[in-house]
Amino acid sequence: MGISINIATQLARIAPLLSECRNGVMLGRQKMHFNPRGWTPRLIGNLDRLGINATPENIFQPDGFCETYLETIGWPKLESLDFTDAEGAEYIHDLSLPLGDDLKCRFDLVYDGGTTEHVFDIAQSFRNVDQLLAENGIFISCVGSDGWFGHGFYQIGPDIPWRYWVASMGYKMLGCWTFDRAGREPPRVIEDPTSRSRGGEHRYQNPQFIFYVVQKQARAGDPLPVVQSHYV
Repeated sequence: MGISINIATQLARIAPLLSECRNGVMLGRQKMHFNPRGWTPRLIGNLDRLGINATPENIFQPDGFCETYLETIGWPKLESLDFTDAEGAEYIHDLSLPLGDDLKCRFDLVYDGGTTEHVFDIAQSFRNVDQLLAENGIFISCVGSDGWFGHGFYQIGPDIPWRYWVASMGYKMLGCWTFDRAGREPPRVIEDPTSRSRGGEHRYQNPQFIFYVVQKQARAGDPLPVVQSHYV
């Protein structure tokens, strides 16, 4: 789990959406993955165009994790939740199991930077995200979408953000995009696939992430059944 050049830029790009968030938790403690030469000055240039003044010193921290970077781009303070304490997570919980009451409705922001795709019971991990969030809390997810064969248990398509989070759970869509790990093309906006022929099917030339931002809304009663866009 880590933050590469395009993920780092996208996290900065959507930072204004988080102005009301006071606390948050990331699923698995994220590291800055910046091995390729040239990525650091490229990121600094990207941030400058977004009005963010950055240097290597306020992007990277000695242990390799991402808290310094998130603070620089204006995110709230994030703690970590993991199924092990090996990387210093503040909260230890297996996302394939239901949450305890001590973690429910605690966070304004939950960030999934490539964790839920590695949880075999991925549906339970999504239910846990919903319970972690306070009302009006924001969920941000960046996971493998296309061309990541063998990386995790799952690759995620547009029906997860649109048909699960929005149509079933009643969340508000704040944005949904795909982009590749290191390319220079801008993110591709992913619209609601429900009204489209064969849903949101699309073929890419390079492996892609899907990156979406949804906001929890007050919900009366249970979630609606989850129906894939092909079959609505």
